[in-house]
Amino acid sequence: MYLKNKIANSDFLRHNAIFFAGTLAIAVFNYLYYPVISRLVDVATFGEIQAIISIFMQLGILLTAFGYAVTHVRNNSQGLRTNSDSVILKLEKITLTISLLVVVVLATTSYFLKDTLQFSSALPFVLVGVLVIINIPSTTRTYVLQADKRLKEVSVSGIIFAVSKLVFSVILILAGVDAVGVMLGYIFAQLLTVWYLSKKSKGSFPDFFDGIRQYFTKESIDQLKLIKREIKFAGIICLLLFGITLLYSFDVVIARMYLTPYEAGLYSGISSVARIVFFVTASISGVLIASVTVRQSAASALGSLKKSMVLLLLIGGGIAIFFSVFPMFSLRLLLGTGYESVATLLPLASLLMLTCALNNLLVLYQIARRSYITIIPVIIGFIILATMILTGYTNMVGILWSYLTANAAVFVILVIQILVREKYAKISQV
Repeated sequence: MYLKNKIANSDFLRHNAIFFAGTLAIAVFNYLYYPVISRLVDVATFGEIQAIISIFMQLGILLTAFGYAVTHVRNNSQGLRTNSDSVILKLEKITLTISLLVVVVLATTSYFLKDTLQFSSALPFVLVGVLVIINIPSTTRTYVLQADKRLKEVSVSGIIFAVSKLVFSVILILAGVDAVGVMLGYIFAQLLTVWYLSKKSKGSFPDFFDGIRQYFTKESIDQLKLIKREIKFAGIICLLLFGITLLYSFDVVIARMYLTPYEAGLYSGISSVARIVFFVTASISGVLIASVTVRQSAASALGSLKKSMVLLLLIGGGIAIFFSVFPMFSLRLLLGTGYESVATLLPLASLLMLTCALNNLLVLYQIARRSYITIIPVIIGFIILATMILTGYTNMVGILWSYLTANAAVFVILVIQILVREKYAKISQV
Protein backbone atom coordinates (compact mmCIF):
# COMPACT_ATOMS: atom_id res chain seq x y z
CA MET A 1 0.00 0.00 0.00
CA TYR A 2 2.87 2.36 0.86
CA LEU A 3 4.59 1.57 -2.46
CA LYS A 4 1.34 2.13 -4.37
CA ASN A 5 0.88 5.56 -2.75
CA LYS A 6 4.53 6.43 -3.36
CA ILE A 7 4.20 5.68 -7.08
CA ALA A 8 0.85 7.49 -7.33
CA ASN A 9 2.31 10.66 -5.76
CA SER A 10 5.49 10.74 -7.87
CA ASP A 11 5.30 11.66 -11.56
CA PHE A 12 8.78 10.22 -12.10
CA LEU A 13 7.93 6.84 -10.53
CA ARG A 14 4.47 6.74 -12.13
CA HIS A 15 5.85 7.33 -15.62
CA ASN A 16 8.53 4.71 -14.95
CA ALA A 17 5.88 2.24 -13.76
CA ILE A 18 3.66 2.81 -16.84
CA PHE A 19 6.54 2.71 -19.32
CA PHE A 20 8.18 -0.26 -17.57
CA ALA A 21 4.93 -2.26 -17.63
CA GLY A 22 4.60 -1.58 -21.35
CA THR A 23 8.27 -2.30 -22.01
CA LEU A 24 8.06 -5.54 -20.03
CA ALA A 25 5.14 -6.67 -22.18
CA ILE A 26 7.13 -5.74 -25.29
CA ALA A 27 10.18 -7.58 -23.92
CA VAL A 28 8.14 -10.74 -23.36
CA PHE A 29 7.05 -10.79 -27.00
CA ASN A 30 10.47 -9.66 -28.25
CA TYR A 31 12.18 -12.50 -26.41
CA LEU A 32 9.51 -15.00 -27.34
CA TYR A 33 10.95 -14.26 -30.79
CA TYR A 34 14.28 -15.95 -30.01
CA PRO A 35 13.06 -19.29 -28.60
CA VAL A 36 10.63 -19.58 -31.51
CA ILE A 37 13.07 -18.56 -34.28
CA SER A 38 15.97 -20.59 -32.81
CA ARG A 39 13.80 -23.72 -33.02
CA LEU A 40 12.91 -23.09 -36.67
CA VAL A 41 16.45 -22.59 -38.05
CA ASP A 42 19.86 -24.17 -37.51
CA VAL A 43 22.55 -22.56 -35.31
CA ALA A 44 24.48 -21.00 -38.24
CA THR A 45 21.33 -19.43 -39.71
CA PHE A 46 20.34 -18.10 -36.29
CA GLY A 47 23.72 -16.35 -36.13
CA GLU A 48 23.07 -14.81 -39.54
CA ILE A 49 19.66 -13.53 -38.41
CA GLN A 50 21.16 -12.02 -35.25
CA ALA A 51 23.89 -10.29 -37.25
CA ILE A 52 21.44 -8.61 -39.65
CA ILE A 53 19.29 -7.49 -36.69
CA SER A 54 22.44 -6.03 -35.09
CA ILE A 55 23.22 -4.09 -38.29
CA PHE A 56 19.66 -2.72 -38.23
CA MET A 57 20.20 -1.61 -34.62
CA GLN A 58 23.36 0.25 -35.67
CA LEU A 59 21.54 2.03 -38.49
CA GLY A 60 18.65 2.69 -36.12
CA ILE A 61 20.92 5.07 -34.20
CA LEU A 62 20.08 7.71 -36.82
CA LEU A 63 16.40 7.25 -35.98
CA THR A 64 17.02 7.35 -32.23
CA ALA A 65 19.00 10.60 -32.56
CA PHE A 66 16.19 12.04 -34.67
CA GLY A 67 13.69 10.86 -32.05
CA TYR A 68 15.51 12.63 -29.22
CA ALA A 69 15.54 15.82 -31.33
CA VAL A 70 11.75 15.41 -31.79
CA THR A 71 11.33 15.05 -28.01
CA HIS A 72 13.46 18.13 -27.39
CA VAL A 73 11.54 20.28 -29.89
CA ARG A 74 8.21 19.06 -28.55
CA ASN A 75 9.15 19.59 -24.89
CA ASN A 76 10.46 23.09 -25.55
CA SER A 77 7.70 24.31 -27.87
CA GLN A 78 6.29 26.51 -25.09
CA GLY A 79 2.75 26.14 -26.40
CA LEU A 80 3.68 26.89 -30.03
CA ARG A 81 2.61 23.42 -31.18
CA THR A 82 2.08 24.31 -34.85
CA ASN A 83 5.59 25.74 -35.10
CA SER A 84 7.11 22.67 -33.41
CA ASP A 85 5.22 20.32 -35.76
CA SER A 86 6.62 22.15 -38.77
CA VAL A 87 10.19 21.95 -37.41
CA ILE A 88 9.80 18.24 -36.59
CA LEU A 89 8.58 17.51 -40.14
CA LYS A 90 11.53 19.38 -41.62
CA LEU A 91 13.84 17.27 -39.46
CA GLU A 92 11.96 14.18 -40.65
CA LYS A 93 12.60 15.21 -44.26
CA ILE A 94 16.35 15.53 -43.57
CA THR A 95 16.38 12.12 -41.85
CA LEU A 96 14.57 10.58 -44.84
CA THR A 97 17.16 12.04 -47.24
CA ILE A 98 20.03 10.58 -45.22
CA SER A 99 18.25 7.20 -45.00
CA LEU A 100 17.82 7.07 -48.78
CA LEU A 101 21.58 7.51 -49.11
CA VAL A 102 22.04 4.66 -46.63
CA VAL A 103 19.88 2.40 -48.83
CA VAL A 104 22.02 3.26 -51.87
CA VAL A 105 25.23 2.46 -49.95
CA LEU A 106 23.81 -0.83 -48.66
CA ALA A 107 22.64 -1.82 -52.13
CA THR A 108 26.04 -1.13 -53.72
CA THR A 109 28.01 -2.89 -50.96
CA SER A 110 25.61 -5.77 -50.31
CA TYR A 111 27.72 -8.44 -52.04
CA PHE A 112 30.87 -7.29 -50.26
CA LEU A 113 29.02 -7.47 -46.92
CA LYS A 114 27.62 -10.88 -47.84
CA ASP A 115 31.11 -12.32 -48.41
CA THR A 116 32.76 -10.57 -45.43
CA LEU A 117 30.09 -11.62 -42.91
CA GLN A 118 29.56 -15.08 -44.43
CA PHE A 119 25.89 -14.55 -45.37
CA SER A 120 23.98 -16.84 -47.73
CA SER A 121 22.33 -13.90 -49.55
CA ALA A 122 22.96 -10.19 -50.21
CA LEU A 123 19.26 -9.26 -50.16
CA PRO A 124 18.92 -8.83 -46.34
CA PHE A 125 21.32 -5.86 -46.47
CA VAL A 126 19.09 -4.04 -48.97
CA LEU A 127 15.95 -4.88 -46.99
CA VAL A 128 17.45 -3.50 -43.78
CA GLY A 129 17.85 -0.14 -45.54
CA VAL A 130 14.20 -0.24 -46.63
CA LEU A 131 13.24 -1.00 -43.03
CA VAL A 132 15.08 2.12 -41.83
CA ILE A 133 13.05 4.28 -44.24
CA ILE A 134 9.73 2.78 -43.13
CA ASN A 135 10.77 3.41 -39.52
CA ILE A 136 11.02 7.18 -39.98
CA PRO A 137 7.30 8.13 -39.74
CA SER A 138 6.96 5.58 -36.94
CA THR A 139 9.86 7.16 -35.02
CA THR A 140 8.40 10.66 -35.42
CA ARG A 141 5.05 9.73 -33.96
CA THR A 142 6.49 7.51 -31.24
CA TYR A 143 8.61 10.32 -29.84
CA VAL A 144 5.83 12.89 -30.24
CA LEU A 145 3.55 10.67 -28.13
CA GLN A 146 6.38 10.03 -25.65
CA ALA A 147 7.04 13.76 -25.28
CA ASP A 148 3.30 14.23 -24.64
CA LYS A 149 3.57 11.56 -21.88
CA ARG A 150 1.15 9.30 -23.79
CA LEU A 151 3.17 6.28 -22.72
CA LYS A 152 0.28 3.83 -22.99
CA GLU A 153 0.03 4.37 -26.77
CA VAL A 154 3.82 4.15 -27.11
CA SER A 155 3.79 0.83 -25.27
CA VAL A 156 0.90 -0.56 -27.34
CA SER A 157 2.72 0.34 -30.57
CA GLY A 158 5.76 -1.56 -29.31
CA ILE A 159 3.62 -4.61 -28.53
CA ILE A 160 2.03 -4.47 -32.00
CA PHE A 161 5.48 -4.43 -33.60
CA ALA A 162 6.87 -7.20 -31.37
CA VAL A 163 3.92 -9.57 -31.92
CA SER A 164 3.49 -8.95 -35.64
CA LYS A 165 7.21 -9.27 -36.47
CA LEU A 166 7.17 -12.69 -34.77
CA VAL A 167 4.07 -13.84 -36.64
CA PHE A 168 5.25 -12.59 -40.05
CA SER A 169 8.81 -13.92 -39.56
CA VAL A 170 7.58 -17.39 -38.58
CA ILE A 171 5.27 -17.58 -41.61
CA LEU A 172 8.07 -16.52 -43.98
CA ILE A 173 10.69 -18.82 -42.43
CA LEU A 174 8.27 -21.74 -42.75
CA ALA A 175 7.84 -20.68 -46.38
CA GLY A 176 11.58 -21.23 -46.86
CA VAL A 177 13.14 -17.76 -46.59
CA ASP A 178 15.34 -17.39 -43.50
CA ALA A 179 17.24 -14.09 -43.03
CA VAL A 180 15.30 -12.54 -45.92
CA GLY A 181 12.05 -13.68 -44.28
CA VAL A 182 13.04 -12.09 -40.99
CA MET A 183 13.69 -8.73 -42.66
CA LEU A 184 10.41 -8.94 -44.59
CA GLY A 185 8.67 -9.82 -41.31
CA TYR A 186 10.17 -6.71 -39.72
CA ILE A 187 9.03 -4.57 -42.67
CA PHE A 188 5.42 -5.82 -42.58
CA ALA A 189 5.31 -5.38 -38.79
CA GLN A 190 6.64 -1.83 -39.09
CA LEU A 191 3.99 -0.91 -41.65
CA LEU A 192 1.31 -2.10 -39.22
CA THR A 193 2.92 -0.06 -36.42
CA VAL A 194 3.04 3.08 -38.58
CA TRP A 195 -0.69 2.72 -39.24
CA TYR A 196 -1.45 2.45 -35.50
CA LEU A 197 0.77 5.40 -34.52
CA SER A 198 -0.67 7.59 -37.28
CA LYS A 199 -4.17 6.83 -35.99
CA LYS A 200 -3.27 7.58 -32.36
CA SER A 201 -1.36 10.79 -33.10
CA LYS A 202 -4.14 12.18 -35.30
CA GLY A 203 -5.24 15.56 -33.97
CA SER A 204 -2.03 16.16 -32.03
CA PHE A 205 0.32 15.80 -35.03
CA PRO A 206 -0.13 16.05 -38.83
CA ASP A 207 -1.09 12.83 -40.59
CA PHE A 208 1.25 11.11 -43.05
CA PHE A 209 0.12 12.86 -46.25
CA ASP A 210 -0.23 16.29 -44.63
CA GLY A 211 3.29 15.79 -43.26
CA ILE A 212 4.68 15.14 -46.75
CA ARG A 213 3.00 18.34 -48.01
CA GLN A 214 4.68 20.29 -45.22
CA TYR A 215 8.08 18.97 -46.37
CA PHE A 216 7.92 21.57 -49.14
CA THR A 217 6.70 24.63 -47.25
CA LYS A 218 9.16 27.47 -46.73
CA GLU A 219 10.68 27.77 -43.26
CA SER A 220 10.68 31.01 -41.27
CA ILE A 221 13.97 32.45 -40.00
CA ASP A 222 13.20 31.27 -36.47
CA GLN A 223 12.39 27.78 -37.72
CA LEU A 224 15.66 27.64 -39.68
CA LYS A 225 17.62 28.57 -36.55
CA LEU A 226 15.84 25.89 -34.55
CA ILE A 227 16.34 23.28 -37.29
CA LYS A 228 20.09 24.04 -37.45
CA ARG A 229 20.35 23.78 -33.66
CA GLU A 230 18.50 20.46 -33.58
CA ILE A 231 20.60 19.05 -36.45
CA LYS A 232 23.70 19.81 -34.39
CA PHE A 233 22.03 18.25 -31.33
CA ALA A 234 21.01 15.13 -33.30
CA GLY A 235 24.46 14.83 -34.88
CA ILE A 236 26.19 14.79 -31.50
CA ILE A 237 23.63 12.30 -30.16
CA CYS A 238 24.21 10.14 -33.23
CA LEU A 239 27.93 9.96 -32.50
CA LEU A 240 27.33 9.15 -28.83
CA LEU A 241 24.71 6.50 -29.49
CA PHE A 242 26.74 4.99 -32.33
CA GLY A 243 29.61 4.44 -29.91
CA ILE A 244 27.37 3.09 -27.14
CA THR A 245 25.51 0.78 -29.52
CA LEU A 246 28.79 -0.54 -30.90
CA LEU A 247 29.73 -1.35 -27.32
CA TYR A 248 26.65 -3.48 -26.65
CA SER A 249 25.27 -4.91 -29.90
CA PHE A 250 28.02 -5.16 -32.52
CA ASP A 251 29.64 -8.17 -30.86
CA VAL A 252 27.54 -10.58 -32.95
CA VAL A 253 28.89 -8.93 -36.13
CA ILE A 254 32.46 -9.20 -34.80
CA ALA A 255 31.73 -12.88 -34.15
CA ARG A 256 30.68 -13.32 -37.81
CA MET A 257 34.05 -11.91 -38.88
CA TYR A 258 36.30 -14.06 -36.67
CA LEU A 259 34.39 -17.25 -35.86
CA THR A 260 32.97 -20.01 -38.04
CA PRO A 261 29.26 -19.62 -38.93
CA TYR A 262 28.39 -22.36 -36.40
CA GLU A 263 30.47 -20.77 -33.61
CA ALA A 264 29.05 -17.34 -34.46
CA GLY A 265 25.57 -18.84 -34.15
CA LEU A 266 26.38 -20.19 -30.68
CA TYR A 267 27.78 -16.81 -29.66
CA SER A 268 24.67 -15.06 -30.99
CA GLY A 269 22.53 -17.34 -28.84
CA ILE A 270 24.41 -16.39 -25.68
CA SER A 271 24.33 -12.71 -26.64
CA SER A 272 20.60 -12.67 -27.41
CA VAL A 273 19.73 -14.19 -24.02
CA ALA A 274 22.05 -11.88 -22.07
CA ARG A 275 20.67 -8.86 -23.92
CA ILE A 276 17.39 -9.35 -22.06
CA VAL A 277 19.14 -7.57 -19.17
CA PHE A 278 19.61 -4.52 -21.40
CA PHE A 279 16.25 -4.33 -23.11
CA VAL A 280 14.07 -5.05 -20.08
CA THR A 281 15.62 -2.00 -18.38
CA ALA A 282 15.61 0.25 -21.48
CA SER A 283 12.40 2.02 -20.42
CA ILE A 284 14.17 3.42 -17.35
CA SER A 285 16.59 5.33 -19.58
CA GLY A 286 13.70 6.49 -21.77
CA VAL A 287 11.85 7.99 -18.81
CA LEU A 288 15.04 9.59 -17.48
CA ILE A 289 15.85 11.49 -20.67
CA ALA A 290 12.25 12.76 -20.80
CA SER A 291 12.39 13.84 -17.12
CA VAL A 292 15.78 15.56 -16.86
CA THR A 293 16.35 18.99 -18.41
CA VAL A 294 19.27 21.36 -18.88
CA ARG A 295 17.76 23.97 -16.57
CA GLN A 296 17.05 21.50 -13.77
CA SER A 297 19.06 21.95 -10.57
CA ALA A 298 22.04 19.63 -10.05
CA ALA A 299 20.48 18.12 -6.92
CA SER A 300 17.18 17.37 -8.65
CA ALA A 301 18.84 15.92 -11.77
CA LEU A 302 21.17 13.72 -9.71
CA GLY A 303 18.20 12.59 -7.64
CA SER A 304 16.43 11.37 -10.78
CA LEU A 305 19.61 9.63 -11.94
CA LYS A 306 20.05 7.85 -8.59
CA LYS A 307 16.45 6.61 -8.62
CA SER A 308 16.92 5.35 -12.16
CA MET A 309 20.16 3.54 -11.28
CA VAL A 310 18.53 1.85 -8.28
CA LEU A 311 15.62 0.67 -10.45
CA LEU A 312 17.99 -0.55 -13.14
CA LEU A 313 20.20 -2.46 -10.70
CA LEU A 314 17.21 -4.06 -8.98
CA ILE A 315 15.60 -5.23 -12.23
CA GLY A 316 18.62 -5.79 -14.48
CA GLY A 317 20.80 -7.08 -11.67
CA GLY A 318 18.11 -9.57 -10.65
CA ILE A 319 17.88 -10.96 -14.18
CA ALA A 320 21.69 -11.13 -14.51
CA ILE A 321 21.95 -13.05 -11.23
CA PHE A 322 19.28 -15.52 -12.37
CA PHE A 323 21.10 -16.13 -15.66
CA SER A 324 24.37 -16.58 -13.76
CA VAL A 325 22.94 -19.09 -11.28
CA PHE A 326 20.87 -21.02 -13.83
CA PRO A 327 22.69 -20.65 -17.19
CA MET A 328 21.83 -24.09 -18.57
CA PHE A 329 18.16 -23.80 -17.65
CA SER A 330 17.96 -20.28 -19.12
CA LEU A 331 19.44 -21.34 -22.46
CA ARG A 332 17.26 -24.44 -22.74
CA LEU A 333 14.15 -22.44 -21.91
CA LEU A 334 14.86 -19.57 -24.30
CA LEU A 335 16.76 -21.19 -27.18
CA GLY A 336 16.31 -24.96 -26.99
CA THR A 337 18.87 -27.73 -26.67
CA GLY A 338 21.47 -26.67 -29.22
CA TYR A 339 23.36 -24.11 -27.10
CA GLU A 340 24.32 -25.97 -23.88
CA SER A 341 27.99 -26.14 -24.88
CA VAL A 342 28.39 -22.39 -24.28
CA ALA A 343 26.23 -22.10 -21.14
CA THR A 344 29.30 -21.29 -19.00
CA LEU A 345 29.63 -17.99 -20.91
CA LEU A 346 26.17 -16.71 -19.95
CA PRO A 347 27.22 -15.23 -16.54
CA LEU A 348 29.97 -13.19 -18.21
CA ALA A 349 27.65 -12.09 -21.02
CA SER A 350 24.97 -11.08 -18.47
CA LEU A 351 27.47 -8.97 -16.50
CA LEU A 352 28.48 -7.32 -19.79
CA MET A 353 24.87 -6.41 -20.60
CA LEU A 354 24.23 -5.04 -17.10
CA THR A 355 27.28 -2.78 -17.51
CA CYS A 356 26.03 -1.73 -20.97
CA ALA A 357 22.60 -0.88 -19.52
CA LEU A 358 24.23 1.33 -16.86
CA ASN A 359 26.35 3.06 -19.51
CA ASN A 360 23.28 3.68 -21.65
CA LEU A 361 21.53 5.28 -18.66
CA LEU A 362 24.52 7.53 -17.90
CA VAL A 363 24.98 8.59 -21.53
CA LEU A 364 21.30 9.50 -21.90
CA TYR A 365 21.51 11.49 -18.65
CA GLN A 366 24.47 13.41 -20.09
CA ILE A 367 22.55 14.00 -23.33
CA ALA A 368 19.58 15.36 -21.37
CA ARG A 369 21.96 17.69 -19.51
CA ARG A 370 23.59 18.72 -22.82
CA SER A 371 27.01 17.56 -21.62
CA TYR A 372 28.75 16.46 -24.78
CA ILE A 373 32.11 15.58 -23.19
CA THR A 374 30.48 12.15 -22.86
CA ILE A 375 32.02 11.44 -26.26
CA ILE A 376 35.44 11.14 -24.54
CA PRO A 377 34.76 7.95 -22.50
CA VAL A 378 32.90 6.46 -25.48
CA ILE A 379 35.95 7.02 -27.71
CA ILE A 380 38.24 5.58 -25.03
CA GLY A 381 35.98 2.52 -24.75
CA PHE A 382 36.04 2.04 -28.51
CA ILE A 383 39.85 2.30 -28.57
CA ILE A 384 40.15 -0.32 -25.81
CA LEU A 385 37.74 -2.62 -27.65
CA ALA A 386 39.48 -2.25 -31.01
CA THR A 387 42.91 -2.78 -29.42
CA MET A 388 41.87 -6.00 -27.69
CA ILE A 389 40.14 -7.40 -30.80
CA LEU A 390 43.07 -6.55 -33.07
CA THR A 391 45.58 -8.09 -30.63
CA GLY A 392 43.91 -11.49 -30.65
CA TYR A 393 40.89 -11.51 -28.33
CA THR A 394 38.81 -13.08 -31.08
CA ASN A 395 37.45 -16.34 -29.68
CA MET A 396 34.12 -16.35 -27.82
CA VAL A 397 35.62 -15.67 -24.39
CA GLY A 398 38.00 -13.08 -25.82
CA ILE A 399 35.22 -11.11 -27.52
CA LEU A 400 33.19 -11.05 -24.28
CA TRP A 401 36.18 -9.90 -22.21
CA SER A 402 37.05 -7.24 -24.80
CA TYR A 403 33.54 -5.80 -24.60
CA LEU A 404 33.34 -6.04 -20.81
CA THR A 405 36.73 -4.32 -20.31
CA ALA A 406 35.79 -1.50 -22.70
CA ASN A 407 32.38 -0.98 -21.10
CA ALA A 408 33.78 -1.08 -17.54
CA ALA A 409 36.24 1.69 -18.49
CA VAL A 410 33.43 3.76 -20.00
CA PHE A 411 31.31 3.33 -16.85
CA VAL A 412 34.07 4.51 -14.50
CA ILE A 413 34.87 7.59 -16.60
CA LEU A 414 31.18 8.49 -17.01
CA VAL A 415 30.57 8.33 -13.25
CA ILE A 416 33.57 10.58 -12.59
CA GLN A 417 32.43 13.04 -15.28
CA ILE A 418 28.91 13.29 -13.90
CA LEU A 419 29.97 13.68 -10.26
CA VAL A 420 32.51 16.39 -11.11
CA ARG A 421 30.10 18.25 -13.42
CA GLU A 422 27.20 18.23 -10.96
CA LYS A 423 29.49 19.18 -8.06
CA TYR A 424 30.57 22.36 -9.85
CA ALA A 425 26.97 22.97 -10.95
CA LYS A 426 25.86 22.87 -7.29
CA ILE A 427 28.61 25.34 -6.34
CA SER A 428 27.58 27.73 -9.12
CA GLN A 429 23.94 27.54 -8.01
CA VAL A 430 24.76 28.54 -4.41
